[in-house]
Amino acid sequence: MPEPATQPNEPDREDLRTRLLAAAEKLVRKHGPDGLSLRELARACGSSTMAIYTLFGGKPGLMEALYVLGFARLHAYALSAEAREAPLRWLVRQMLAYRRFALDHTGLYRLMFGGEKRFTPTGRNSRFASLAAPVEDAYPAFAALVDAVGACMIHHHASAPDPAQVQDLAFLVWGQMHGLVGLEIAGYADPADALGRYQSAVRFICTHCGAAPADVDAELGAAALT
Repeated sequence: MPEPATQPNEPDREDLRTRLLAAAEKLVRKHGPDGLSLRELARACGSSTMAIYTLFGGKPGLMEALYVLGFARLHAYALSAEAREAPLRWLVRQMLAYRRFALDHTGLYRLMFGGEKRFTPTGRNSRFASLAAPVEDAYPAFAALVDAVGACMIHHHASAPDPAQVQDLAFLVWGQMHGLVGLEIAGYADPADALGRYQSAVRFICTHCGAAPADVDAELGAAALT
């Protein structure tokens, strides 16, 4: 049972919510999504479990908030890579941004894509509709990837590709990125080789979209300097 506590005043609720989410993210990174304890979280914030129940409705609501936060962060990383005037640069940096997000926020990443006990959010698609997804029924980060893949294909081919083909390829790209990053986070990839392997995947995907290998290498080199 959550211990009783004085309810936060309205002006303090958002600040407490922000602090609880920040502390929860650190604990998820430390213990994994399946090891998050509300009591430990309350102690870390100098609060109470009752405050967590008041603000989030309990652990499922807290996990849902972290889940939404994770996809919003992933979308922000995707937007930071946007370069519509240079389609190849856009796709290369989009893929690199995905790996950077996953390594910067490994706890959230594990929560977003499944822990030992699979977390299932409620209203999954409707939740992310509030994040201004560029295409209907797509996570914003995936929609950004679809845009980058499509722009690269159009730039390197004489005719515009079929939208369904673009989305199919973008899904395969996401699967490739997720697989490599997941292996890296799980410790199956040697840290000394992980980036090189990921860059090889970027090179393969971009050349499949029609880019010249030398151009891809130039963009990878430029990205490494930023």
